[in-house]
Amino acid sequence: MALVLPDVPALRGRLSRLLRWRPQFSLDRLRESARTARSMPLGAQQLKRQRTSTLLSLAGVTASLLVIFAQLGIERAVYESSIRLHRMVNGDLVVVPYGFKSLQLHTEVPVAVTDIVETNPAVVNTAPFWFGVMSIQHAGMSTSRRIAWYAIDPERPAVDVPGLRDNRYKLRETRRILYDRDSRPYFGNLAEEAEAGKEVPVLGPPDNRGLLRQLFVVGNFAVGPNVLNDGAVMMSEQTMAEVFGAWWSDRPAFIAIKLAPGFDLAATQAQLNRSLAGRGEAITLLEFEKRERNYWSRETPVGYITDLGFLMGVMIGMVFIYYAQYQIIRFYLPEYAILKSLGYGWWFFLFMIGQIGAAIITPSFLLSFTLGRMVYGATEAAMHLGMTMGLREMVVALTACVIMTVVSSLFAIRRLWKVDPIMLFE
Repeated sequence: MALVLPDVPALRGRLSRLLRWRPQFSLDRLRESARTARSMPLGAQQLKRQRTSTLLSLAGVTASLLVIFAQLGIERAVYESSIRLHRMVNGDLVVVPYGFKSLQLHTEVPVAVTDIVETNPAVVNTAPFWFGVMSIQHAGMSTSRRIAWYAIDPERPAVDVPGLRDNRYKLRETRRILYDRDSRPYFGNLAEEAEAGKEVPVLGPPDNRGLLRQLFVVGNFAVGPNVLNDGAVMMSEQTMAEVFGAWWSDRPAFIAIKLAPGFDLAATQAQLNRSLAGRGEAITLLEFEKRERNYWSRETPVGYITDLGFLMGVMIGMVFIYYAQYQIIRFYLPEYAILKSLGYGWWFFLFMIGQIGAAIITPSFLLSFTLGRMVYGATEAAMHLGMTMGLREMVVALTACVIMTVVSSLFAIRRLWKVDPIMLFE
């Protein structure tokens, strides 16, 4: 059975008018519409007359962009602070536990693999690195606080951090440690006193009898904290064995490998992985950073939270832009019907509605950018996570602005699609 529509002239007329007004893409039509909309800035002029809607939309979009900047800054701070140490490894390859994901998981690689690695003719030097967490306290602190500790061989350090080269000779004496001067300001004046050349006594972890071991801060280095650790100290392997036990020497977090000049990096890596046979894994420094970053972005809530916050910011901004566009369209609906009856096409109205979004998003972006820099500065002063406004944050925020404007304009123009010029005579 066939379905036959009733032959209603009015219905056919309205349907034909709607079909004639559907978007027909052509480059010439697009250029002409853009030129006409630019010479007739009706959207921006109408926005000035709707002050309440305009101010509300400006406030809402500014808040949404500030949320976007905050999420991007938090994401950068978390990821960049987590790989600071990775970028300071003194070597070409790194031996890590098989299936390595993150240093923060306190994974260990057997030190015995050093003998296997050093049999390769391309390897000229290996340097183990130890990592853990302990508590310290000194006269300038009100209570004890947890802090990360790094241990190296002073004669062949696995990392090349600022300040270590000038102070590593001080680590040859046991119970002498260096303090990370970029730590958060919870540890009193350790950095200032150590910089002045003093030996600052601090109380470290307890021994077997429950007595706190005494250590001495004799200098500074600079790495910076991350999300989990407020700061760090660095000690020698001998101090680590005395404070935590000799068994720690057999459990480094990773082993840095220095290759002789002229050897192929990829080929040497493949040879080492065959020799290690699952007891460890040789990876490049770039892969070392990538795995740490992937761990924070995919296997912790940080990545999901920042992505969700970014999407929410985009959606909120989109709603406020659409609100301003819809209010203007609703108020000036008869005028739009007249323009439509005069032959102005779909692309012209899209550009005109886009003017409304652009007039809102531009001052909102500038205001949120200024406020965002202030928020970044205040957060960085308190947390020391490297939260800075970079080119990436600006480009991503601008992309979000374009998406918000385009999508809200497409939703708003659906209201004009249903406008029929004959409504003026009803």
